Amino acid sequence: MYKKQFRRAAALALAALMTFGAFIMTGCGRSYEHIFGDVEWLSTYKEDSSDTKVNTIKDSYYYSDDWFSDDPSYDNKELALASMQLIASCMSDDDDGTGAAFLDSMGFDEIGFSDFSSSDPDDCNYTWARKTIGDDTTLTAVVIQGVNYNWHLRNKAWKQNFTVNEPGAADPSGEHYAYANAADSVLDDIESLAGDGDTIFWITGHSRGGAIANVLAPRLQEKYGDAKIFVYTFEAPATVDAEAVSGDYKYIHNYVCSDDIVTRVPMWGMTRYGEMHDLGKDTDKDLDEALEALGSSAAGMKARIVTGDVVDKLSANLEARVPTRADFSAERTDKWKDADGKTHKLTYSYQEALVKLMDLVFRKDSSGSLLEGLAAKRGDLEGAIGHLTKGVKNEAGGSDPAAEYWEATGTLYKVLKDVSGGELPVSKRDLYKVVSFAAPVLITIPEGGGEPDTELLTDVIGYSRELAYSHQFDTVIARLKILAPTPKK
Repeated sequence: MYKKQFRRAAALALAALMTFGAFIMTGCGRSYEHIFGDVEWLSTYKEDSSDTKVNTIKDSYYYSDDWFSDDPSYDNKELALASMQLIASCMSDDDDGTGAAFLDSMGFDEIGFSDFSSSDPDDCNYTWARKTIGDDTTLTAVVIQGVNYNWHLRNKAWKQNFTVNEPGAADPSGEHYAYANAADSVLDDIESLAGDGDTIFWITGHSRGGAIANVLAPRLQEKYGDAKIFVYTFEAPATVDAEAVSGDYKYIHNYVCSDDIVTRVPMWGMTRYGEMHDLGKDTDKDLDEALEALGSSAAGMKARIVTGDVVDKLSANLEARVPTRADFSAERTDKWKDADGKTHKLTYSYQEALVKLMDLVFRKDSSGSLLEGLAAKRGDLEGAIGHLTKGVKNEAGGSDPAAEYWEATGTLYKVLKDVSGGELPVSKRDLYKVVSFAAPVLITIPEGGGEPDTELLTDVIGYSRELAYSHQFDTVIARLKILAPTPKK
């Protein structure tokens, strides 16, 4: 009798041990049935400033409907990888595009696209798809687009990025104004994608798309309290004041790299709904190898070694320049006399200035590589930098810097006209507004005093692509592939 009981106990112990082993091997007890296939996307990393050479990355993927049987609060690295691959493929938003092909290969039988080419400043572009999993559960995927090579759409998107506060609001607070408007504008359409039975939402986005997905998710949760909602965002800017966040948003997973300036703004204690995950941690060591495996031109770039320091300085300088959220959209008035004795008076806000700047950065026939164009004209900028330096020194000493900033603006405006090959879509006065904001951010007085330091300005002009290294599709996907290696078939 005792031997029988012992054998039974031993068998139970062995079974428990095997179960525990499977628990460890499959990632906290999760074992999925995968499908495998191929996916491709347009790389957002370019070897030079030319807009004509865009590399296509051809990659493999794996996917499982079983992921959506998990609790959405579980941080599923496999689902994160598939989400980012889907985002990258959906930059091509048409029936014959790579996004549609990827969704079709994953078994989605209904696929559609929104229209972002309207004149509505508050809408957003997204790809949607539906399929039935299990008996009668509808899985609805929504991919909010954050990147597009069309100059008009990029202009519109970046204007949203900089419209943090409602224009004219005396005490702005809560959610990022433009992201909230974009989420509200598509909420009804996305609600209509729900099935008649149980519905699972899979919401994802990168950069601005991730930010809109982040503020869309709580709205869906409010409408569908019982629905499962899986949300994965990547390199998204902040979306909401920390004190405005109340509720359980553990189903929202935000992956960010701290050396990406996009993830550091807006400042002022703003954050994101949901959980934060450090995408850079534990992935740098094997990143080059992962990028080489993708065939990415970003392989071998060492920018991540130096960009963290530059991003730290930019973040600190931005917050010093604009200490509160209200300061960003507050009206200010500058008055000065130019070298000819003419008096100028200009009322504006920093938010207005940066929104208008997008007409210059993303204009027709422009690649958006304004900084690289300036880098090529570095020698012609010496006069402007000299006036900027004097202006920053005046401002630090309590004197009015406006006249020096105006002189710098004149030189800079001429160089920009030369770079763009003709007329500019902004006025000299528009450019002055940006210069007055950016000068103390990019040129700083060393601690303890002394002459202004222009090294940060030089770094930003000369290394614009390198500073965006961690923001690129290729880099994000390569990091995720390190965290979620392909399972055995």
